[in-house]
Amino acid sequence: MSEAKRTRPPVVTILGHVDHGKTSLLDRIRHADVAAGEVGGITQAIGAYQIEHQGKKITFIDTPGHAAFSAMRARGGHAADVAILIVAADDSVMPQTRESIEHIKAAGIPFVVAMNKVDLPGANPEKIKTDLANNGVYVEGYGGNVPMVQISAKTGQGIEELLEIILLLSELEELGDTSEIKPATALVIESSLHSQKGPLATLIVKQGTYHKNDNLFVGAENFGKIRSMIDYSGSSLEEATPSTPIQIIGFNQVPNVGDIITSTPLKSSIEVETTSVAAQTNIDRPNIILKSDVQGSLEAIIASIKDDVNILQAGVGMVSETDVQNAIALKAEIIGFNTKIPTSVAKLAEVEHVKFSNFRIIYQLFDYLKENKIRLNESQAPKLIETGQAKVLKVFNFAGTIVYGCVCTSGKISKGDLINGSIASSLKAGRSDVEEVKKDQEFGVVITPLLDFKPGDIIIFQSLQAKV
Repeated sequence: MSEAKRTRPPVVTILGHVDHGKTSLLDRIRHADVAAGEVGGITQAIGAYQIEHQGKKITFIDTPGHAAFSAMRARGGHAADVAILIVAADDSVMPQTRESIEHIKAAGIPFVVAMNKVDLPGANPEKIKTDLANNGVYVEGYGGNVPMVQISAKTGQGIEELLEIILLLSELEELGDTSEIKPATALVIESSLHSQKGPLATLIVKQGTYHKNDNLFVGAENFGKIRSMIDYSGSSLEEATPSTPIQIIGFNQVPNVGDIITSTPLKSSIEVETTSVAAQTNIDRPNIILKSDVQGSLEAIIASIKDDVNILQAGVGMVSETDVQNAIALKAEIIGFNTKIPTSVAKLAEVEHVKFSNFRIIYQLFDYLKENKIRLNESQAPKLIETGQAKVLKVFNFAGTIVYGCVCTSGKISKGDLINGSIASSLKAGRSDVEEVKKDQEFGVVITPLLDFKPGDIIIFQSLQAKV
């Protein structure tokens, strides 16, 4: 019999509706791993951790659970090998549950349903199974093969069985060891700007081995060099192998969540443009400067509010004097999410009558926008009109940038057209940048923020109709 093939640990993400117990489950799993001995708070800081179960390691990604962060949750799904769909036994399938199901299906990864809170009096397992079936998820014993485990994150019931199923699913996936592959490649799952340490990023190693002092590239662009690597417990590392979550110091700028980081530069046959914020001002919308603690939160907030306000600038880190000066010049308000403002900068803002509002809960940020009439009344909003349609022929990945190869099937498609709240940030015909394409013309398009399309899908492009 041949020697057993070396494997890498599975990477697992937990998805589900807010308040269904994702955080409690993560905490229960982490604390159940008595050998881990990690420093308190480290897991939250780097957004991932590893445990050992039955002598095998499992990596968990702590993806956000709020609906506003659906874009990040989708990326979390693509970053993972196995997903846990958590559903509260006393609540059943909810809007974010359905959203999570779509993310898991789009990622094409195996998953297990964790029916949480089965210890509560209102638990109704049969209703959960029926509601899941009505949403296309057929569990074992109920017409399908998706495993389901009844758990209680509070008491620990079913946790051992859940971990065993995760290991079984990962074995079926045959996750081969890729530590010798070059270049080393990793995915950014969180990033931020630290006031003393500078740009920080949490990565999951996808293939190869990272070493201290390795260079960091996004495509062909140098993003710095690894000065320090720590694991989920806060321990320094000299090297990191596949499926290892690491926090890196040494970036010369904050990378985006979802960026592919490599140890050597990658070149592609097509150069593409990306746009982080489409700062097209509308006189009927308030002007804001947006600051957040981490890049992932920033992207998610932009995706949620960009159609209702003029986001003139957006960035991570503390509010700076430059932010205030720009707010003065642009007649803008500064909105912060989980960020800070130094005393001297706060005084400048007060003197110059620049309003700064900071929020730690996403609901409160959205409520604030509503209460201050920042969101447009539907009757006053400019109308969206369809400009053209395209069929996706092929999906390309150029150093982490997704390009959809399409053919225009009707109308005319222009750079800057809108697609479900995102924007066509780049159009290519052959190797040339173009401003528009017409019916029957083949082209490549970059969509920012990224939307998930597959070959055969129809993309509908729209533009804002000018007011009369």
